[in-house]
Amino acid sequence: MQFLGYSTGDALPETRWIDRIVCEDNIIQAWEQLVTKYRFFMPKPFRDIDPVTLGRRDDPPGFRVFREAAVNLLIHQDYGDHSRKAVIKFFRDGIQFWNPGDVFGDDSRLWEPGEKEVRNPSIAMAMRRIAMCEQAGTGLRMMREAWRKLGHPVPNYKNDRAGKAFEFFIPELDKEVDMASDLVKAMFGVSSQAKASVEAHDEAHDHLSEVERKIISACKDAPRSSPELLALLGYGNRTGNLKKALKRLRNIGFLELTISGKPRSKNQRYRLTAKGRRAMQSMA
Repeated sequence: MQFLGYSTGDALPETRWIDRIVCEDNIIQAWEQLVTKYRFFMPKPFRDIDPVTLGRRDDPPGFRVFREAAVNLLIHQDYGDHSRKAVIKFFRDGIQFWNPGDVFGDDSRLWEPGEKEVRNPSIAMAMRRIAMCEQAGTGLRMMREAWRKLGHPVPNYKNDRAGKAFEFFIPELDKEVDMASDLVKAMFGVSSQAKASVEAHDEAHDHLSEVERKIISACKDAPRSSPELLALLGYGNRTGNLKKALKRLRNIGFLELTISGKPRSKNQRYRLTAKGRRAMQSMA
């Protein structure tokens, strides 16, 4: 598992990776290592307390999608191939899952419901019994729909029969995820420049209007369209207050458009940035 400081289309920099881990234990231990690193680098907005476990529910928004893709990689790779190993790469513009072993059967039907032939049926059955993955035949469709609901492009895959490999790519991570700075902060603490940024952030959200606070709260679970925000705020039609609030929240970096190049798109949504989620946690 590698965390890279560049995008998939960038030239290869001198520093190949920011951080990485190599998992050589059993599948469950490998998963524990993967999810620990994932939680470290991804934003973790606090939602509430689980009434059963009394633990914090602050999984990153895309955790379920990452979990399914990572567990699929652990389930379906060809463990008989001793010359290659599965790899997960975190680029700035998405996550790439690559594993040795192409898909059995007709790979053009992978998005369709229904059980498919698998390489390691005993592993797949065990992981489903302990609720580590979705029901048979539903995982890829769930990842596609869940990622789209978060306002991102649809994930894609490549089944390389000649090279006997399978690649799955989850595009467009949160634009404010900065793995390099997160690692530096974890190792050396927050710099004076970062402290000044935090202070400026605190001052900004201290002066949020009631409408702006409601918009932030409405967008905490998923991106929202203008009609959805109107309904959640109790407005009958688009008002000057809403328009002004949305503009200000975008200007101070708390909201962003899901389709940045087409502000008037009918599919346009507003989503919280990492900065906006931090503001929401502070308000809570």
